[in-house]
Amino acid sequence: MIKNRIRLKYYPMNPFKLQIIVELKLPGNWKGVAAEKWSKLAFEPEKLTQNPDVVFKSENGNITLLKNIEVGGKKIPFVIKKNVRRTGIRALADFLRAPKSQRNFYLAVLLKQKDIKVAEPVAALWHRKDGSIYITEYIQNSLNLYDIAFGKNKEVLVKFSARKAVIRQVAEILAKLHKANFWHRDSKAGNFIIYKDKNGSYRVKLIDLDGIKQDSTSRQENHIRTLSRLAGSLARFKAVNFTDLYRGFLFYCRAMEMNADETKEFFRKVERVTVATRLLTIVSDSYELKEK
Repeated sequence: MIKNRIRLKYYPMNPFKLQIIVELKLPGNWKGVAAEKWSKLAFEPEKLTQNPDVVFKSENGNITLLKNIEVGGKKIPFVIKKNVRRTGIRALADFLRAPKSQRNFYLAVLLKQKDIKVAEPVAALWHRKDGSIYITEYIQNSLNLYDIAFGKNKEVLVKFSARKAVIRQVAEILAKLHKANFWHRDSKAGNFIIYKDKNGSYRVKLIDLDGIKQDSTSRQENHIRTLSRLAGSLARFKAVNFTDLYRGFLFYCRAMEMNADETKEFFRKVERVTVATRLLTIVSDSYELKEK
């Protein structure tokens, strides 16, 4: 293995917070990089998706799963996301840019440098014909925001301080993302996880980076789309009320340093798009039910 301090090829890095990234030597024409902490893992790309402990999602050959891998005599859980090689015009687009796992790995490193809480990047593996694999650390006993809204963690729903802390952190993650000139086009509730740290405090992390795009002009339309997508994905749950959504909105505006007039105008725009998005979802769901 060759250890290098590799500069990001796709995003500018903070020179004061360099992270050692290790270039991996892999079998079968696979290529990859890993965080130094995990660079000595025996990465076998062909076997990573075999015998999973839990399958979170599987669609069209793409799969996201949980797998325990033996490290130093004990098993450690990792989230493994494999994307197969696409076909047609999409294959051409993929050929012209870096593999998805590589892009997500380096993006996660950059976001961490900017103090944006994301799932800890472990490694990125890719193959010209067989697709790419992105690996992150799994946090034990974590739940996503959908799980919370479904009532799987009563403490967050009942305890005001815990509920407020979760709402604030979600809002601040999005604000930091936007201030760093990025935006998330798929900021649904399932892309945030909640867990307790060693001190018993609730923490929030962003776990899916596929929808994050650069936004060099920091367009307000993109910020509105991010917030309305998240609000729309939560509004259908009885456990989530208007006060929760509005409190999160205010946390976001404060983090973005908006004044009172800017906040009022921005709220009107977000509310309008959120309602429209929710109505489209209801119509779509009703058509699906009729077809069934």
